[in-house]
Amino acid sequence: MAPRRGVPQVDQALEAVVAAINALPDLQDDGPGVVLTLGGLVISGTVIPDWQWFDEVEHAARAGFVVHTGGSIDNEHGGWARLFRGVAESLAQGRDEHRAAQEAIDRLSDRYQRIVAQEDRTNYIHLRDAVIAAGASSAPVAGMHWRGRLSEISGWSFGHLRAEPPAAPGPSDA
Repeated sequence: MAPRRGVPQVDQALEAVVAAINALPDLQDDGPGVVLTLGGLVISGTVIPDWQWFDEVEHAARAGFVVHTGGSIDNEHGGWARLFRGVAESLAQGRDEHRAAQEAIDRLSDRYQRIVAQEDRTNYIHLRDAVIAAGASSAPVAGMHWRGRLSEISGWSFGHLRAEPPAAPGPSDA
């Protein structure tokens, strides 16, 4: 299919990988590592489902954005944690609804399956333990949760950025 003018292009292989990971029902401890290029940055991390990303960010928000009520720490009234928890729950529910809808879609003709597929796009990738490198002179920022728009990614590969390049093979390694 020819690209439509003004519609951002998304690598279909990366979109398929992210969609499959988003559909996983269980917490992922060791998803695939990716290295992404976008807007002059190189970003690397472990891909996790969207609902898990929001769940983990909610826990971090609960720890980092606590509200002091009457002189004590009160996590239940922290607005950030509640917001992220709501999004995580909504995405988990959406994943379950998507699975049920997919079963119905599988019974449609190929023509209608293609139409539905164009409307049901994965738009974001979610990384844990992300490393961001802005260039050769900047030190990488590491260990964060990162969310990025798939349409902004210009290149990608499986793997992780390394702090140091691998050692060159010596004469005995050849």
